[in-house]
Amino acid sequence: MLAELLHAYGVRDAVVSPGSRCAPLTAVLSRSGSFSLRTVIDERSAAFVALGIALAADRPVALVCTSGSALMNYGPALAEAYYRHVPLVVVSADRPYDMIDAGLCQTMRQPDALAAVTRARVDVPDDSSVRAMAYANRRLNEVLTAATWPVAGPVHVNMQFDVPLTPICADARAGYGRRITVLRGVPSAPSAEAMAALFPAGTRVLVVAGGMRPSPGLLDLLSQRRGYVVAAEAQANLASVRDCTPDCFVASSAAPAPDVVVTVGGSLVTAAVGRWMAAHPGVRHVAVGTDSPMPDAFGRIDAYVSCGDEEFFRALVACLEGSTYRDDVVGSLGPEPVLMPRGNALEQLVSLLPDADYHFGNGMSVRYGQRLAVRGRVEANRGVSGIDGCTSTAIGAAMASGRMTVLVSGDMGAAYDMGAFALDDIPRGFRMVVIDNGGGDIFRAVATTRTLPECERFFAVCPRLPLEALAGAYGLAYYETSFDSPDADVLRAFASEGDAPAVMRLPVPRGRSLEFFNVEN
Repeated sequence: MLAELLHAYGVRDAVVSPGSRCAPLTAVLSRSGSFSLRTVIDERSAAFVALGIALAADRPVALVCTSGSALMNYGPALAEAYYRHVPLVVVSADRPYDMIDAGLCQTMRQPDALAAVTRARVDVPDDSSVRAMAYANRRLNEVLTAATWPVAGPVHVNMQFDVPLTPICADARAGYGRRITVLRGVPSAPSAEAMAALFPAGTRVLVVAGGMRPSPGLLDLLSQRRGYVVAAEAQANLASVRDCTPDCFVASSAAPAPDVVVTVGGSLVTAAVGRWMAAHPGVRHVAVGTDSPMPDAFGRIDAYVSCGDEEFFRALVACLEGSTYRDDVVGSLGPEPVLMPRGNALEQLVSLLPDADYHFGNGMSVRYGQRLAVRGRVEANRGVSGIDGCTSTAIGAAMASGRMTVLVSGDMGAAYDMGAFALDDIPRGFRMVVIDNGGGDIFRAVATTRTLPECERFFAVCPRLPLEALAGAYGLAYYETSFDSPDADVLRAFASEGDAPAVMRLPVPRGRSLEFFNVEN
């Protein structure tokens, strides 16, 4: 419907940027044969390219992007188009409305995100009923009309897609109306009675931790714990006190299942936790936080405890006194599986720089981070999980901290934020590792894009990245070595504090990451 209406309203050109959620949009525009498609990785640049096409062709041009912060990068070009009366049709992919503000990665409030610089907007729900299709047809017509009349300018079509990206029918089970318990404890913990009702004696609790800022108080509290298991991702900054990683727990067939999964921190990298929860419908989900939206990452939250992390865990200890669940789990897990080649370049670098701060880009890079025994501070832009700005963020952190700061980025993420190399006074302690796997390897892994014939052209997209030349032009030292069998002298030179910041390229054959990671949407 959208493709036909775009063509009917005079759109002949589309500028698309890679992303898994927008795969149906890009695929249908490509396969229709009615549009000329151009791929631009950086959405900020893509929008200005579309602006130039619309000016020269004197007709509306479509823009297609994935969910999350990608959409926000259209802002500068849309502002220009708004005040110059240039018709641009932004088509953003989004998750269904019930997944927004639920603690899932790469989600934000998209429908009105560009309201200040668009003339009309529509949010198309993920609903293929007859009534919903009629509504979508009417609203798409209204919005596409507004792109050129009465005054030309940008418009925004936000399209919701669920996974798998095909129509989904509800099953016939009863009990859709389910009340969610909310315990409000801010600024202190909930009452002992309320906590005891939520965690009766003998309850087996698994804590799954996503991104969190370092907290000495929380580390001290967790180091004295008994009764509950902590499965923490790298960016949770709990490496010294965690019992295991989330993927290690869910992969274990010997570990006894909990009664309750408690989630703390930001959105999880490990999609396997969601699949594990779906396979264990009897396990309750309790989320902890201080945000007002309830983070329902698994789509079936049972309770939300609104209080600080330290206050919650102090209260939890009293409920689980005498529990042996942690001992049972730790005794059954055994050693963590070897998930990457031993002695790889990243593993050796972490051993050379044990006290450095580490930043991980999104896509495959943050998944590499989950496999490394990083003991220092770990950061990743997992608020919305976009690849934009990861280099700039790490440089800013290095400027403020004065500490050795190591960024691990993919080649697509590096190309996206290459403008960061032009920043003044990049600290000499900044180190950037670029995993060059021939584009967005994650798109070769996720189910929504890996089987598409357009995968390499529109999604994985190997960027033009003359890294050595760029490093030299901006005054950064340049290194290169093998990922599997790195040169020890190169790694030591890269890790040593020299007179300039440094970048190192680690070539990895495209698709090789799929041997290490089980990535799903």
